[in-house]
Amino acid sequence: MGFANISPYASSKGAVEALAKCLSLEYEKEGITFHILHPPLTRTKSSAPFPFPAEYKADPKTVGYGLAENINGKGFVICHSFLQKVQTELCYLFSLRMGRFMSGKMAALSGREGNT
Repeated sequence: MGFANISPYASSKGAVEALAKCLSLEYEKEGITFHILHPPLTRTKSSAPFPFPAEYKADPKTVGYGLAENINGKGFVICHSFLQKVQTELCYLFSLRMGRFMSGKMAALSGREGNT
């Protein structure tokens, strides 16, 4: 899902996902499968520059352990938790709506933080 102010980041993630889908189709007859590990935005040094409030960033330990527990999943997308799987599916089904929703929340939080 994309939303305001993360165009390069979101599009690069989309390209990696498209590649994995194509490779999955190309190698299906050989029994080779491809999967996407889909962690949420996580509190790491690499996410620090992104303009997201801290409450939008997941705990690294929780994400790591959750991905490890679900690594043997058979689905194309592997998430760290059931809730994140549901959120990811909603983003696939309603990408523009979810993007607008998240962009609106981000704008509201940015405005609120700017006034404190």
